[in-house]
Amino acid sequence: MIVQPCNGAETRLALEYCVNVANENCVLRLVIGPSPRIIQLPPGYTMRLGQGVVLVEGVDAVLFAYGPVMLHEALLAAEVLGDSDFRLKVVNMPWLNRVDNHWLLEVISECPAVYVLEDHAPTGGLGDNLMNSLVSSHLLHGRRFTKLGVRGFPAWGTPSEVLHFHGLDGASLARQIMRAHD
Repeated sequence: MIVQPCNGAETRLALEYCVNVANENCVLRLVIGPSPRIIQLPPGYTMRLGQGVVLVEGVDAVLFAYGPVMLHEALLAAEVLGDSDFRLKVVNMPWLNRVDNHWLLEVISECPAVYVLEDHAPTGGLGDNLMNSLVSSHLLHGRRFTKLGVRGFPAWGTPSEVLHFHGLDGASLARQIMRAHD
């Protein structure tokens, strides 16, 4: 099981799950360095295996992300798109290789497009897991599905420079999503 929490509170919950609940090996992925913002989880949030949590409501598309840096960029994209009356749902999905299909269908039900933001290459991560789950369970129902991640060799520079170079900063994400919906 692979879990990447978004803040200190979720890290404590994930550690508790891995140590006291899980019956299998766990990998706890932690981002090194400061986050651009503290990701706010809903009051009373608890981790449920294979389920994330909606951070921003929307119906025009849904963007799944994980970890503090990528969720920060996803939230920025939602803010930018909101200025154009495009309502992007942002979902924190800390379980990178587990998904509850009933929860997933509920989260995507109103959205015609699904995006997954990775902090690495667009293959072998949460996007592949969600896509496989949607396809094998016949839940995609004609929705557009796009994985956003580091294509080619990773650039070097400051975090904001690297994110911008790969089109993974909030403004670039907003442009990509808006362009796909024009």
